[in-house]
Order: sequence, then C-alpha cells, then structure tokens
Amino acid sequence: MKRSQSNDRPLVHRVEHIPLPEGKLKLRTLLLIALLLVAAGSFAYGVSVFVGAEPGIEEISVLSGEMNCGGDFTFYYNLGCGELSAADEKREVRALYSRAAVDALEIFSTDGGFEGRRNLWYVNSHPGEAVAVEPALYAALRELGGAGARWLYLGPLYELNRALTASTDDSEAALYDPRLDEAAGEFAARCAAYAADSAHIELELLGENTVRLRLSEEYAAFCEENGVARYLDFGWLKNAFICDYICSDMAAGGFTHGALVSYDGFMRSLDAETGAEYGFDYTHREGGTVKALSRISFGGTASVVYLRDYPVGDARGYYIYADGAIRSPYIDPADGLDRTAASELAVCAFDRGCADLALSAAGAFIGGSFDMDALEALANSGVTVYYTSASGLETLPAA
Repeated sequence: MKRSQSNDRPLVHRVEHIPLPEGKLKLRTLLLIALLLVAAGSFAYGVSVFVGAEPGIEEISVLSGEMNCGGDFTFYYNLGCGELSAADEKREVRALYSRAAVDALEIFSTDGGFEGRRNLWYVNSHPGEAVAVEPALYAALRELGGAGARWLYLGPLYELNRALTASTDDSEAALYDPRLDEAAGEFAARCAAYAADSAHIELELLGENTVRLRLSEEYAAFCEENGVARYLDFGWLKNAFICDYICSDMAAGGFTHGALVSYDGFMRSLDAETGAEYGFDYTHREGGTVKALSRISFGGTASVVYLRDYPVGDARGYYIYADGAIRSPYIDPADGLDRTAASELAVCAFDRGCADLALSAAGAFIGGSFDMDALEALANSGVTVYYTSASGLETLPAA
C-alpha cells in the first residue's frame, strides 16, 4: 500500500469548542485554521480561513526563486493594522518572510551545503574539526543539548526512517523497516546504542558559535561501512526550530500581526495587538478511524505543538501498510524504533517557543508507556496540555 493519500478519509466527528486562555487580549478578529482530515491537507495544507469583523488577513506566500522551506509552512498575516498601507505592508512582509524562509533552509539543512553557510550538513562533513556555525544554528544546538536527551545523535535512524516513509509500496518499505527486516533491525539497534553513548558521538559546544563533532574510531568505522554520513540530524524537531527562527525574524522586522503554521504540527502566533484568534481541530485515532474531538483556539503570542502518530492529509513522514500498520517519524532513542505512548498530544504556552515546547513534550509522547506524571510536570511548568483518555479529550491547564 502506498503512503496515505488525501482521499483516504477517515470518519470525522466534531464535538465541542474549547478556548485556551486568552490572557489580557480582547478578541476582535476570528481566524480559524482548519486542520480537518475532510480537506486535502494537513496541519498547514488544505487550510480553511474564516475572517470575522475585521478584514485584512491573508496567506503570505514565499517569493519564487531561491530554494526555501516555505513549502513546509503557511503564514497568515493581518494586513493594514500598522502604519503602512495594506499593499505596502504585504510587499514588505512577503519580502522578509521569503528571506527568512531561504535562510532557514540553508542554516538548518542536513541535505547539502550552501555557499557562505556553515550548517548542520557542514558539521557532519567535518568531524573532529572546530567549526564556526551560524548563530541561529548554534543556539538550536545548545537548546537541544540542554534538553538532556540525545535526539540530535539519531541521524542514521532518521535517515533510515525517511527511506521507509518515502517508499512507494509495502515491499520497498519493509526493506527499511527495523520491525520487518532483520538487517534493518540490527542496524537500528546498533545506531541507537552508539547514539546513547557520548564516548562514541558527542557535539562539543566551544563557545563563540563554534562546535566540534567528536566520533569514536569504532563508530566512524561502523558509519563508513554502512554508508552513513548524517551523524547529527534534527529529525522531526527540525520545523520546530525553523518556526521559531522565522517568527524571530518577523518580530525583529516589526511584523507581528500574523501566525505561522507548519504541516507537521508546529504553530506560532505573534499577534499580541489585533486580538486575532486561531484554532485547530484536535483529532483522535482509534485503529484506522480518526475523529475530530474538539476545536482548540488560541491567540496572543502563543506557541502550539501538536504531535500525532498518524498523518492528517499530508503523509510526509509517515507510511501506512496495507494492513493498517503505521510508521511515524518519532524514533525512540531506547532501541531506534518509531514508537509513541499515545496517538496524539497537544501542548501550548504563551512564553515559550515551539522547539522548547516540543523538547519538553517529547519524553511524554515518544516511548512505550503513557506517563501522566510527565504531563502533570509539563502543566506545572506553565504548559497547557491536551491528551486523549477513554472519556475523550482531557485538559491539564497551565499552572
């Protein structure tokens, strides 16, 4: 069976509308970003927009030309709320967003090099050397290192997973599936063991935006034998860091009346002034059926991370076998297999970025057992948590 297509539509039910805390905002404009599976889209694709009393919210596209990451995101902006005319503001917003989308692709790429850029691909290509990287990349690597987990070192496993989820049929997918192919299983287990051991791989942060990738002779030989050159990789976290980067650029340029949404579940609202409200449908999977349980809305300077072990419209990062088995991009560092403790989990905060939220939620979502203590710890740290129980959608309000 090929990867899930948009016409593989599950049964969808809507139940209720649950607003997030709005802080001191007075809601004046309503923008609902629909993520339903009934549309041919995902977290960003197939978006429906409904504008309330105040006109001016538009989708801003990236200018064509240079390679960019705009295809992973949808950017909405409330034009005409500032001093500029709507036409002038759109031109400037689009130019800045386009530049940020180009820069983000080049800075966070593990796929290739770009002239004048010291990105993660460059670091992977120069093990043992002190490399001065882009400040934004250094900040992301420092944030990953401070999270206490070793997600960054799962590069070979993410590469194997991408080959699996990009497969065109079950027989091809099985060749890359550690659960179905003995050689792939042994490779995944050894990669996970190496990744967990700082004696075999470690990224040293040397200060002044300089890093050094250190590999043991044993691990380097294993990678060479298996054709591995992607030691470090952001994996499923990549767009969380890119979302934060682009939003930071937009805010630095003075354009904050908008929201950025990635296809794989990362969303940031920059709008603390116009009172715009955004929303998405929280879904739940039971077997092969996906139901929309609630519309969750938010506004202000909020970040949302919505993780699912199943695709919603856009199937990138997932593979669905003919028997309904799903493979997701969430790799468990314990053994190198994709594994989640729940079908979905959403978290939101008003004072944290998407990467920070995603790293905080990763331990609760990825793994073999559902940990309520971890979710309660998240809520106690100021994060609103949405999860699914036998009774339906549950909410843990931020403390």
